[in-house]
Amino acid sequence: MKFVPVLRPTFLAFCIVAGGCVTAPQEHYYWGNYEALLLTMYVEPGTADPFTQIEKLSVDIQQAENTGKPVPPGLYAHLGMMYALNGDASQAEAAFYKERELFPESEVFIDGMMARAFARGEKQNAPAQ
Repeated sequence: MKFVPVLRPTFLAFCIVAGGCVTAPQEHYYWGNYEALLLTMYVEPGTADPFTQIEKLSVDIQQAENTGKPVPPGLYAHLGMMYALNGDASQAEAAFYKERELFPESEVFIDGMMARAFARGEKQNAPAQ
């Protein structure tokens, strides 16, 4: 039983040395302003208009390409919705397809978003009766 007190300091020293070798986890995606835009959109609706969001998301996409990191899931879908709200159907469709290309598991979700986005646009552009 005399060697047990010797193990405690040895184990403690090992933990300190091993813990010092741990590095901070690296982000897999380049998030940029995306999380802040989502938060603002839900917490303070109407404060971030679609045009401003398109500009910020486009900058994030460029910065992600410059850093060599992929954009997070949902960014292109969000961008597509903002283009749809602005009435730019071709850009919206391109963004939705890019989301499906990058994240194939989102195909059903993105197809539903496209249907809703374009149905909303048709209703807004329809003549009043």
